[in-house]
Amino acid sequence: MKYFLLFALLAVPAWAEPDNSIVKACQVKHNYNGLNETKTWSDIATCIVTAKNKIRRAEEDRLWQFVQDNPHYRYPGIALPNGEKAPFDPNHFAPKRWSLKSFSKNNG
Repeated sequence: MKYFLLFALLAVPAWAEPDNSIVKACQVKHNYNGLNETKTWSDIATCIVTAKNKIRRAEEDRLWQFVQDNPHYRYPGIALPNGEKAPFDPNHFAPKRWSLKSFSKNNG
């Protein structure tokens, strides 16, 4: 059993293949030849960050557009589709009162 767990822990990262297409494209764009050529490292890093930020900003824009189209997802439990309002609990913002009874085993 312990050998199976050891195999599982070591084998799973080996099967995972990260998507390095952005890194490889930036290396090709800046004519990267190996570790000894240090002049292009900053250019490649800038290219990678720029490409990843472009993807991240596109995802944020998509999510923001979704929230604008569906405002009932903005505040959970308050707004519902079609402009309906959820019943609001009047004691929601009231200060909580704690007692030793609330921590007993009988109350849950």
